[in-house]
Amino acid sequence: MKRIIFSLFLAVGLVPSFAQAKWGKSQTDSLVCFEKYNEFGSLYNTKAYAEAYEPWKVVYETCPSATDVVYRFAPKIIEAKIKATTDPAAKEALIRLLLSSYDKRNTYFPGKEAEVLAQKADDFWTYYPDSAKKAYEMYKVAFNLDPKAIQPSYLNNYFNVVIKLYKDEVLKSEGLLDGFNDVAEAIELQSNDRNVLIAELTAKDTTGTITEREKRSLDINVKLLAQSEKLVANIEKGIAPLLTCDRLTLIYSDSTFALNKNDKSWLIRAVKMLSKERQDTSGATDCTDNPVYFKAASALYALEPSAQAARSMGQLSVKNGKWADAKKYFEDAIRQEVDPKKRAKDWMKIAYVSDKLGQSSEAKRACLESAKQNSESGEPFLYLASLYAQAAGTCGSNAFEKNAVYWAAINMANRAASVQPDLAPRAEKLAAAFHKGVPDKSIAFQFGFKDGDTYTVGCWINERVVVRY
Repeated sequence: MKRIIFSLFLAVGLVPSFAQAKWGKSQTDSLVCFEKYNEFGSLYNTKAYAEAYEPWKVVYETCPSATDVVYRFAPKIIEAKIKATTDPAAKEALIRLLLSSYDKRNTYFPGKEAEVLAQKADDFWTYYPDSAKKAYEMYKVAFNLDPKAIQPSYLNNYFNVVIKLYKDEVLKSEGLLDGFNDVAEAIELQSNDRNVLIAELTAKDTTGTITEREKRSLDINVKLLAQSEKLVANIEKGIAPLLTCDRLTLIYSDSTFALNKNDKSWLIRAVKMLSKERQDTSGATDCTDNPVYFKAASALYALEPSAQAARSMGQLSVKNGKWADAKKYFEDAIRQEVDPKKRAKDWMKIAYVSDKLGQSSEAKRACLESAKQNSESGEPFLYLASLYAQAAGTCGSNAFEKNAVYWAAINMANRAASVQPDLAPRAEKLAAAFHKGVPDKSIAFQFGFKDGDTYTVGCWINERVVVRY
């Protein structure tokens, strides 16, 4: 369509004043820009990127405010020209042109500064791998502007820069950890937005009111969410040796807390890192024994009672055996959390504290809610299997009824394995142990049950089972 319109302007020899302002300082400039714009656009569409360079450059220099297409197409066009150029000086000039095009884009078409600067930093790192410190500084500017706007591929390369600087001893452990947190927090912010959108579109898909465009958006965001989760997991794996409790104690100490007790960002990072599930050489699963964790969690909740802050206070309450308080904090975290997988984990914590409070039906409900939030996890069913087994001897009025709960426990263990196959070894071990407790044939016969009959386990369990020996 643009080509048709531009050709019309050329044919009649007229260029509207509003167009002339954008497309050059004079009518002659405008006519040249229209012509060259169509030329490089056609070449670009046929993937003749290097050939598109000369007409593109005319538009870039003559009418820089014409359209953002000039800048969005710039990277592929200039990079193709760089690859086709053998002269070192000419190649260097093209690289500098590429980098300056990002600044020029932000000047003429503001609004995406963070995304554009991250792309600039990425290209700088590509062409100047020995200038990691400068690339790092460029990435940091982008992060400070808007971490949500930085694409996962740029986040990955940013962390590669951080790793290099750490290995070169330019950054210390704190710098490496900050780099990890930069990436993790950016991913979390992006994932939160995606989770909200996915929930909305999934609801539409369920009711049959989703459009084809929305379906594509749903598929894309589900894939991007999975990619983001994989990126964080890979980065975490890479810096796992730094995440030991001993090392984190050096970073999150009483002295550093005193300096940062009113810094919300620092507190969030401290709480997250100290409560992060891990397996270090000491066998610890988290670092919440660090006294700073209690201080940081309390200070964070006072500053901003967010989902993370509430979750941390819940974990503190668990450590102190304050089960009712813990339950309230985890419920508060769930109300504020948009990530379903995090909600799933919070529901499992509620299941645990509900069991401690003697609220068996609440514990069961929490497990089932967790399973709803994360359909790929079998952990809720595995835990529920253990809860059912605990009820043996108390649920029912006779020997058959009191031991029939083991069939329900076996069913849940099997369900856990079917939902999450890697849980199969644990589930099978539990099921085998539970099977030893089921009523024997003589007891079942005494109460009118034979192999293959169905029976509904009572109490809070309320599960239908098949009599099996």
